[in-house]
Amino acid sequence: HQAGNVLDHVLMVAASRTTATDETLAITGELPEVSGGLDLREPRLLQEAVDKAGPIDRNYCLDRPAGGGEFLAARLEGPNKVSMEVWTDQPGLQVFTGTNIGTTGPGTWWHGKGCDWQQFGAICLEPQLWPDGVHHPDFQSPVLRPGETYQHHSWHVFKVEE
Repeated sequence: HQAGNVLDHVLMVAASRTTATDETLAITGELPEVSGGLDLREPRLLQEAVDKAGPIDRNYCLDRPAGGGEFLAARLEGPNKVSMEVWTDQPGLQVFTGTNIGTTGPGTWWHGKGCDWQQFGAICLEPQLWPDGVHHPDFQSPVLRPGETYQHHSWHVFKVEE
């Protein structure tokens, strides 16, 4: 799209750990503390984070308040002072900085509606259970048995700062 990339946005994620992956991006079950460019507990310019840690495609283990319930998981602010807050009761937040947009696959994947997409042309902030929980007994199970109900609550708040 013509709006540029997201590297000029500031992101905060309320998480002190991530789910580690191996070289094939498979979840290992380890929960390392965030450090360097991956530490987004304080608002950080995405360009700075990517320069230090490389492109981000990672599940953050959210620091949920005692007692559970919904809480502010992330806040993204653009240079135009429009911000988006992500509130959730989920334990994880997948953060993806659009690393491969416009760089892989058939060219037609990233064209449409009169625009060309580019690397880092979008960011995804996805509340979720920790990935691969079915293989890691310390993770919340994603398995839903007959008769059980799965329910979660997530929402976004958009603001324009003066």
